[in-house]
Amino acid sequence: MVWLIAFLCLGLVGVSGYYVGPIRAGFSLLGLLFGAFLAGPLSPLTRHLLPVLGLVHPLWQFFIPQALAFLIVVIIFVIAGSVVHRKLVLHFKYKVDDKKYIAWQRLYSRLGLCLGLANGAVYFFLLMIPVYIGGYFTAEAASAESNPPAAQFLTKMRGDLHSLKLDRALAAYDPTPAQVYQASDIADLVMHNPLLKGRIAHYPPLLTLGQRPEFQALGNDMQLLEMIDRQASINEILKYPAIQAIVTNAELTGQIYGILGNDLNDLQEYLNTGKSPKFDDETILGVWTIDPQASLDQERKRHPGMNLRQVAKVRQELYPMISDLSLTATIDNKMILKKRALGSDSSTVVAVGSWKKDGTYQVNIPGSKPENAEIEIQGGDTMLLPKDGYILVFDKDM
Repeated sequence: MVWLIAFLCLGLVGVSGYYVGPIRAGFSLLGLLFGAFLAGPLSPLTRHLLPVLGLVHPLWQFFIPQALAFLIVVIIFVIAGSVVHRKLVLHFKYKVDDKKYIAWQRLYSRLGLCLGLANGAVYFFLLMIPVYIGGYFTAEAASAESNPPAAQFLTKMRGDLHSLKLDRALAAYDPTPAQVYQASDIADLVMHNPLLKGRIAHYPPLLTLGQRPEFQALGNDMQLLEMIDRQASINEILKYPAIQAIVTNAELTGQIYGILGNDLNDLQEYLNTGKSPKFDDETILGVWTIDPQASLDQERKRHPGMNLRQVAKVRQELYPMISDLSLTATIDNKMILKKRALGSDSSTVVAVGSWKKDGTYQVNIPGSKPENAEIEIQGGDTMLLPKDGYILVFDKDM
């Protein structure tokens, strides 16, 4: 298939060069070459045109500015070639005798064919770049039988490019940012390893996003979770209405890119090992779940003379208050207390406070007694929080 496309490009564009002549074909060739080299440097300027064209989604930022810069450069060269071609044709048509004019026409057409073939080779190369890029994502997305025909075609074409070793040449001119490929690898890793969906939900930067209603709804969407568990194709998941609502939300995708786009290495390391080189030193970050028995044991340590009746009374007072209590500390210094309703998987926010680090961790939780308190983190996975006259003990999830 690759060779067929190559012959079509050479044949069709070569014949076109025969008819348009070497001037226009040559200027077109220069436009293609200059456009390819200037697409990147000029893309910051053409990026300002995206809002005018109504392309506000952050994903357009990766590809459209370069494409616009390329087209603008090519159009300029095509117009310049047409102007020079017209002047030359008028000169030979009206300023020379018929014998020289006929000889010039013959030479002009043959030179046009040669430059047309060169144009065809460049067009083939440029046409294969989106195939090379798109085929990477379709090859990762899912098994061949679950892909739509267009995706299967791209996957096969990319395989052909690899077998012909053309992908090595195309890779040098691939304009796609490295983080796009890395994001695709991460998505593929999570989709094909359902157990990682719990781990990624606890990645510190994503804890902030997880407080948004859109993501909380995803966590409780049983149909979506079932699709991920059975390793449905990415194409199928992207078509799911709840996912579509997020993917097409320019503000939300921009926020996600702002949080993750510049440091996907840390996220990938976290998914592979469960450790985050960037955030592990900030031990407060994460989701913490109450340990009722350990909290009761703290009371017994504080009051070693308690008898069984007093312990039972404390348990009766303490357990209803702290049962199913969780605490989330996010990278924007928020401290969120949640309590799960009896018989339900959903949690209700009972308090939103803040945390800061000044040698030790200090928290402020409105409505608590005291509102400002110093917490202690033992071993990186046990938190002691003074609240309402007790020392509450939380264990870190994941």
